[in-house]
Amino acid sequence: MAFGETTANRSAYSHSYDRTKKFGSVDGSRSFRPDGFLRKAEPTVRSGNSVIDSLDGEMARSIQGSFVTVELNMEQVLFQEEDDLDVIYFPVTAVVSEFRMLEDGRMVEIAVTGNEGAVGLSNILAGSHIAHNYTQVSQGGLAKKISVSKLERLLRSDEQLRFALGRHTDHYIRQISQKSICNMYHSVKERMCTWLLMVQDRSGKKKMHLTHEQISRILGVNRPSVSRMAFELRESNLISYSRGGLRICDRERVEDAACTCYFELSGPETAWLN
Repeated sequence: MAFGETTANRSAYSHSYDRTKKFGSVDGSRSFRPDGFLRKAEPTVRSGNSVIDSLDGEMARSIQGSFVTVELNMEQVLFQEEDDLDVIYFPVTAVVSEFRMLEDGRMVEIAVTGNEGAVGLSNILAGSHIAHNYTQVSQGGLAKKISVSKLERLLRSDEQLRFALGRHTDHYIRQISQKSICNMYHSVKERMCTWLLMVQDRSGKKKMHLTHEQISRILGVNRPSVSRMAFELRESNLISYSRGGLRICDRERVEDAACTCYFELSGPETAWLN
């Protein structure tokens, strides 16, 4: 069974004025800066990735010309465990999940990265050229790509650039730690709501292309549990779906149903990154 939108659903953005004041964006989704503070949506879009767009002056000019824009397809595998890490991805509208494999063959998501971060950057900054996690696109879209060799040349010539990009590593480590707690202690409903909010924030999309099978794999739970929870959320008018896509109909209520991990990873509580 696949997700998607229906013709009769509640407006996901009926409280746009209040949500704009609270979150700094018209659709209620959160807009990130790598230093952890919420920001107001900027009138002109630069690269669309917060890590790149946080760079100023010479740093921005030195790195911008080294990127290539690529289209990442849903469920595209970027890296297997122990693959050589030769490129770094800075998602714009794509969302990428990193998984660890369990002994019984199941995979559990340990990190999700979208327009607030970069995939593989933490490894390079730590001096590793190996992909430690199975890395797959969970929401297709655009990304900026740079070769590791080019990035390392830039980092060697600019210590301030290394420091600026290093703030992402703090957020990445915090996310892995928080998700380990979330996976152990929080309910399927809480985790599902948290994940849907995080994907919407990181992709900027109102309609997300998702399936029951995909979400069950990401959450590390069986598919019937996801199907039951999706039905419950739809009956409560929190989400709508049919073939091929899902919409959050009442973002405020979905936030209420999510676990506190969402706010730990997405709100002003991440100000420790500054």
